[in-house]
Amino acid sequence: MLRSLKYICFVCLLLSVINCASSNRTLTDPSNSNYPADINSVTLDWDRVNALVHDLAALNHNSDEAEARRVAETALHASAILAKEYGLVRPPILHNLFIQMGLRDRGLCYHWTEDLMTRLNTLQLKSYQLRWGVAYRGSDLREHNTVVITTNGQPFENGLVLDPWRHSGKLYWVVVKYDRYPWRELPPEEW
Repeated sequence: MLRSLKYICFVCLLLSVINCASSNRTLTDPSNSNYPADINSVTLDWDRVNALVHDLAALNHNSDEAEARRVAETALHASAILAKEYGLVRPPILHNLFIQMGLRDRGLCYHWTEDLMTRLNTLQLKSYQLRWGVAYRGSDLREHNTVVITTNGQPFENGLVLDPWRHSGKLYWVVVKYDRYPWRELPPEEW
């Protein structure tokens, strides 16, 4: 019994230090065919959509607001859909443990990044550029990956982190240079 208790305490401690490496309305116009049939079961918080549109538009005053809206809707919606597809368990570090144990197939931060990047790439963006951000690269317990979006020609550090992993499918965003993670750009040939 004491041995089992020690094991449980060890797992809890490990979970506490593991990072990623290891008004509502239904969306009524799902134009992206990458979404599953239950697309209408996910609702979007239109205040969050508008806030993300604002933050995307703030990256560059010449950015296309219609394109920013498509990015915002897609990123927020895809994050919620992916949480369902992954059979997400909260918090994300517990989900990571389930993947390591073979109880789940996907849901590590790089899975979120790959899948969100795929969905955003279908938008064929003209004024925005999608980039891959990585923090603590190579660390087994701390590496974290995410999508970073910039306007064309903008430095990576001024881009916006789009991180669906951090809050278990509820998209988190922040300007790269203001985030707590030390983001670096992963070159496209390494995606």
